[in-house]
Amino acid sequence: MNTKTRYSRRRCTIFLLIMLMMVCVSQPACSTRPSKSSQVIRSLESPERDEPQEVVTINGNTYIIPPPWSGNKFVAPKLDYSDFRRIPTEYTHNSSKLYILAAAYQPVVVLLKAAEQDGIFLKVESVYRSAGYQKRIFKRMLAEGRTFGDIVRYVAPPGYSQHMLGTAIDFFPSNWRFADTTAYTWLQENGWRFGFEETYFRLNPMKMPWEAWHWNFIGNKNGDQVITTSLPGRAKKSEARLSE
Repeated sequence: MNTKTRYSRRRCTIFLLIMLMMVCVSQPACSTRPSKSSQVIRSLESPERDEPQEVVTINGNTYIIPPPWSGNKFVAPKLDYSDFRRIPTEYTHNSSKLYILAAAYQPVVVLLKAAEQDGIFLKVESVYRSAGYQKRIFKRMLAEGRTFGDIVRYVAPPGYSQHMLGTAIDFFPSNWRFADTTAYTWLQENGWRFGFEETYFRLNPMKMPWEAWHWNFIGNKNGDQVITTSLPGRAKKSEARLSE
């Protein structure tokens, strides 16, 4: 092999080594130990500990409770018929027979009469609904062909409705139109005077759907008549519990 041939091969070898080094620099280093960034991605995709999923069973099918309902399940006390009072039918939509917890009865009647004196004629459309009743709502809607995911966007799953406490009220009309009424404006200005608050207000931190028509009796926070917190996820501890 002459000198010229050896020199040519040496140049080729050096060129190949340079190309190999450039490829290594442009690619992540080959190592059996993953980088910190890949460890984070892996931990997010496959966490060591998975939070237990909240589920509800309807018609034999199990559904996962999605946000924002998950983490906001209510624990209702044991209630008997004697724990309730019927709201006067003159204040209910279509003169329906609706019942509210006894502790909230007098405050709501006073609220309705005060509104009437101000020229605001509020009608109550819905009050107490048990978890079983809420499940029947889902069964009916599922039978109509709607999916659980679609229903749960607008209706609280069984066990997650504040109505099961017996203190929540839906005023008529219980839909988006209520926000444009003078009745809603009146409640925003006066509801607190009678111990009522708007639970799912617009842009609420729990990211619940806005329900201008939904109000809950919480009692007098400055006294000893506090009934219940609005949402389980909004406070670390309940301010009080309904007596069983």
